[in-house]
Amino acid sequence: MMLIVPNGLVPEKQQQLFLHPALLAWQKALINYRQQWFTCSDKNPLAWYAALAGISPALLLAAECEALPDDMQQCWVASPYCGQLVRHHVRVLPEGQFPWCAEDARDLCHVLNPLLAADGMQMFAVGAALLLACREPVEACPAGFGAISGQLLPDRHHEGADGGRLNRLLSEIQMLLFQSPITSRLEQGLPEVNGIWLWAPTAISQQSELTMNRQQIAVATRNPALQSVADATDATDIISEAERLSELLKPDAPLPKCIVLAGGGHAVYLSRSILPHFGKRSWQPKSSRDEQTLLSKLRSTLHISVDKEPN
Repeated sequence: MMLIVPNGLVPEKQQQLFLHPALLAWQKALINYRQQWFTCSDKNPLAWYAALAGISPALLLAAECEALPDDMQQCWVASPYCGQLVRHHVRVLPEGQFPWCAEDARDLCHVLNPLLAADGMQMFAVGAALLLACREPVEACPAGFGAISGQLLPDRHHEGADGGRLNRLLSEIQMLLFQSPITSRLEQGLPEVNGIWLWAPTAISQQSELTMNRQQIAVATRNPALQSVADATDATDIISEAERLSELLKPDAPLPKCIVLAGGGHAVYLSRSILPHFGKRSWQPKSSRDEQTLLSKLRSTLHISVDKEPN
């Protein structure tokens, strides 16, 4: 049994890392684990699952999208968010605190697709997950949503020749959602959808590539996007945001043998130690190895084989 918590570590001032407050119920147990540190890009649950399977997150969704037209050349993951104004910046509500469902995804497609059609784009609901497909590729490289969730929205153009174009599109979407909110969410008192974040752009060269013998990994999760593509049948492994972990693991239940806590550009691999740990546990990186070494270690533990890494 393995547990991956994408936001288990919270960066504070002076680059210090702390245990996420939602994990404090398990703090006494976690201090007795042996630590191995790695540098690691910030990922959300969907991105962690895709990285383990060795496939782009966008292709992971595209493989489940039966309605995808044949003339689409590029696909993106679209992550809806609620933004909170903080002085002159917008802070994104953490994904683990943002309720979302398949009906919301369909409603959002209905609102946005007339606007997207003018740019040769179309958004599809894959369960509760959202896939954006483009007839003409957009040359931009925004950060993954794991680096945006719970953080400030970037106030600069994205990298790439079409970075400005992507920024304008996202601004138009924000304006449209302000004018045409999803009424069913308002009626339920749920957080508004203020925008979408597009990430993981991936070329679609052949339809067969969408089902590229990807690894089927059984995981338990409460993340709506990951639930839409991952099979939880007989799952013994968990991928969960810290905020939703209590729905899957009780504070008095035994913790898994292997745990990964990530955040702030790092990840710590925790394994059970025979010897108890005395004193206060530090969550500061030590002798960090690279991300690919961590992924190889996790795949080995989960008995996953990957022919090649996603682009």
